[in-house]
This record gives sequence, structure tokens and C-alpha cells, in this order.
Amino acid sequence: MFTWYSEAAKGNCHCRLRLYKISFNRSLIIVSELPDNPGRSITDEAPTLINLVCYQFGLAPFKVMWIEHYPSGYLKEVETYDEVMLAAGYIYSRRIQKQKLSALLGVSL
Repeated sequence: MFTWYSEAAKGNCHCRLRLYKISFNRSLIIVSELPDNPGRSITDEAPTLINLVCYQFGLAPFKVMWIEHYPSGYLKEVETYDEVMLAAGYIYSRRIQKQKLSALLGVSL
């Protein structure tokens, strides 16, 4: 579990964090929303969370593939994985298939 303080919520938030090295200088991070998260969602905290995680683990944000994961039954009917990108202060996301992620990582999710 990864915990951080949210300035916007004025309280703690937490999520599941999985870090994978894809190559020497590229990483893939999956953050999963937890049903008992007392604070804001991983989507609402994405800019803060991306910068905090990259700083804590010494990663360059532009060399990280960031994935938001919502398990089925929590806020969404089905399990979802979305690739999130930050550009010029805006957040962009696109749905990515679990099978594609598993193939990229070489592990079962």
C-alpha cells in the first residue's frame, strides 16, 4: 500500500502501487484504487501522485508508463486499466486491455 497526504483533501489517501522495470531506463507503474481509500481517488490525485511516486523512486516522469486500475465493483461495473499521460498541465487517458499489459510485462495481472 502506498500512502500520501492530499493537499486538496486535507487528509491521507492510499492505493496499491506496482512498479515494473520494462527496460534499463523505462518503467511501468500501476496504481490501483482501493475500496477503503479514505481520501480522493487515484484519478483525482493523478498529477500529485505521478510526481510524488516518480520523485520517491528516482524516476523521470517522461520515462514512465502510468496505468490507473479500478477493480470491478468499485466505482465501475467492470475492471478497467487506463494509461494516463500528463502534457502541458492536462491529463489524457486511454483504455488499455489487461491482456496487452500482461503481454508487455510478461506477467499475469
